[in-house]
Amino acid sequence: MQSFIYLKRISNCKIMIAQSFVSTGISALDTQLSENINDFFQPNLAFVFSSVEMDIEKVRKVFEKHDIEVFGVSTCGEIFFNGQNEGIYQNSVTYSLVQMNPKVFAGNLFSGVNINSHQLGVQIGTWGNQQFAKPSFLVSISGLTANGQEIVEGIQEVCGEEATIFGGLAGDDARFEETFVFNQRSLSNYGAVVVALDSDAITMTGLATSGWIGIGSDKIITKASGNLVYTIDDEPALKVYKDHLNIRDEDLPEIGVEYPLLIKKEGREILRAVIGIDREQQSLIFAGTVPEGAVVTFSTSPGFEVVDHTRSDIIDFFNDDKKTMLLLLFSCMARHKALGPIIIDEIREIYENTGTPITGFFTYGEIGNNRNMSCEFYNETCTLAVISEK
Repeated sequence: MQSFIYLKRISNCKIMIAQSFVSTGISALDTQLSENINDFFQPNLAFVFSSVEMDIEKVRKVFEKHDIEVFGVSTCGEIFFNGQNEGIYQNSVTYSLVQMNPKVFAGNLFSGVNINSHQLGVQIGTWGNQQFAKPSFLVSISGLTANGQEIVEGIQEVCGEEATIFGGLAGDDARFEETFVFNQRSLSNYGAVVVALDSDAITMTGLATSGWIGIGSDKIITKASGNLVYTIDDEPALKVYKDHLNIRDEDLPEIGVEYPLLIKKEGREILRAVIGIDREQQSLIFAGTVPEGAVVTFSTSPGFEVVDHTRSDIIDFFNDDKKTMLLLLFSCMARHKALGPIIIDEIREIYENTGTPITGFFTYGEIGNNRNMSCEFYNETCTLAVISEK
């Protein structure tokens, strides 16, 4: 059993105190909570990132005992870095406990059953507006057919395009079988867990950076609906992927995450990764919308240059001397797979610019506000949420 603890106290703190952990066992998790909840630290919110190997239901029940609002999600690897420990974990649970004024946050779990992704986003946005005049959102989504872009657009339909949203798609240790989100009361394999923050009291900013580059010639999406792509250049999408990458059916969807489509959209480039296939229809399921008629190309990691790109963006972002009290990182599982152990370099860069520990997870897709302060759904990014008091 391993466990690491970090407590950040700010003497004039009126709203937030944060404490972070990692554990590789249910009993250790229970012990950590029992030993660290006391008269001086009484958390009422937890951000929990757990491998499916830990048994998500057992993890949930540990937090339920302590009456803590939970933002919980299954992962493709867990992140906790405080400048001393390993930083990247498998088959573990990492989490941040937060003691926060209950008037400035609210949590909820949405089942997502019998509605599409856009409708789920509208539900989330409507609920958020009922909590605060100007909510910002942390959102994680389960379900391997969920459309992350449509959920973002649903929230924006209610709250406006300027709404601040960060989060990611749940993972399942790259099995592509079943993913989960959960709070302290229940879990869902096809829904969303959400924390809304009062933007008048809590500031949330961040960045999303990638470094992936396009390869090969441009292609056209000739038949698609939402995040389902049926044909590329009038050929079955599955066949195009297999021929281009010289792979077999059984190599997808995992290898497709490493070679996403790069969509050329209004002067911007957005990446979309394969998260499922339909062999009968020879179609591909992507993590977010791929518009019919879109110009696309395949993309890949250029290797070490990705980390250099990310580190430069992180330094630029923190040049404004941002106050940080809680850092949550949503990083694509393909970054970990492509970069291997050097991915810790970009995580370390975040820590060295803030001195604040980082918790998070490797995802099947990321949500975050870009440099233009508009929110997008991404793949292959390192997406960081920075949370602090105003």
